[in-house]
Amino acid sequence: MTTSTTTWRQKLAAVLEWSPVDKGQIPLLMLVPIMGQYALWGYLVLQRPDREQLVNVAPLEQLVILTLLFIGGGIVLMLLGLLLRRVRPDSLLFQHLAIQYYAAVLVFMGYQVGLTGMATGLVLLGAPVFGFIVMDRRAVWLGTAVALALFFGLGLATVHGHLPYAPILAPAADATARQFHFYSLIGFSAPHFIFIILLADQTLNFWRRREDTIRTLSRTDTLTGIPNRRSIMEMLEKEVARTKRHGPPMCVVILDLDHFKKVNDTYGHPTGDLVLREAARVLRESIRSCDAIGRYGGEEFMLVLPDTDAEGAAVLLERCRAALATTIIRAETGKTFHISASFGVVCNQKDMAVDVATLIKAADDALYLAKQNGRNRVEIAA
Repeated sequence: MTTSTTTWRQKLAAVLEWSPVDKGQIPLLMLVPIMGQYALWGYLVLQRPDREQLVNVAPLEQLVILTLLFIGGGIVLMLLGLLLRRVRPDSLLFQHLAIQYYAAVLVFMGYQVGLTGMATGLVLLGAPVFGFIVMDRRAVWLGTAVALALFFGLGLATVHGHLPYAPILAPAADATARQFHFYSLIGFSAPHFIFIILLADQTLNFWRRREDTIRTLSRTDTLTGIPNRRSIMEMLEKEVARTKRHGPPMCVVILDLDHFKKVNDTYGHPTGDLVLREAARVLRESIRSCDAIGRYGGEEFMLVLPDTDAEGAAVLLERCRAALATTIIRAETGKTFHISASFGVVCNQKDMAVDVATLIKAADDALYLAKQNGRNRVEIAA
């Protein structure tokens, strides 16, 4: 797929971000080519030698002229939209006007081929559903009300004999005429169906991707790229619940970067941010794939180690500690220095019914002990 195609698909999918005026152009962009299709269909049918058996010629000739006028009206409205998008891009009045024009014209055209036909049904159902996704709901409700009022008004008029039903179509006298009516109605329905389905697919897909991105960002620490406090706490709660039911034991680790305030004071906050990113990277590369890491707050990180006892945690965390201690940071000034961290660990192997709050308190106490005992070390809660 070319870059230009991708760009246009992205713009189309991002229709939810369009201005009210640009959104108002959507029904007009649908209406003008559809009216062109009606006009072309009418012109071609009028050239057929058997036209008298398929259509009512005089009403169809009038309809071809009307469709050209409808196309002209749509183009005028589109030009008005192009003007408004420069001076009043937030104009909901234009959206109302475009939707009303779209609704009135298509119900009128539906009447010409039969109000109870498939083409009319698709428009009455599909257009409002798509409209509610994209456009101002008040404009869509009003357009739907106008369309339904016209639909029932014209329908009652045909029921009571004041107007003919499907005035451009001659009664189907044979299989050829029935086949013609069927394929004509399919042709009238297809543009609505294809346009609405494709645009809805792109729009909703964009919506889902955006929601997924928002959900990911809400659970990720933007500086380090690892789970944030909320996310790592949810992981911890799930792991504690799992180990309560099934075992085996698990460990919780809270670690704190040593002398981090001094780094900020000496080298500045950009270097402090670099330290946090590097620490997160080193830790992520040092733990196992089944382990979880998150930024607990400030310069503190939390590790959740499932299926791990105290001895296994000691080995793993010693590897993490050594990896951090050998990490070299280059400040903006060009000066280099090492970092280190203190680790507090707790394991629930002696009491798997212990709750999250108790585990965190024990890990915090072990971390405090590690700092008291000289930092850059691992302390396991008794």
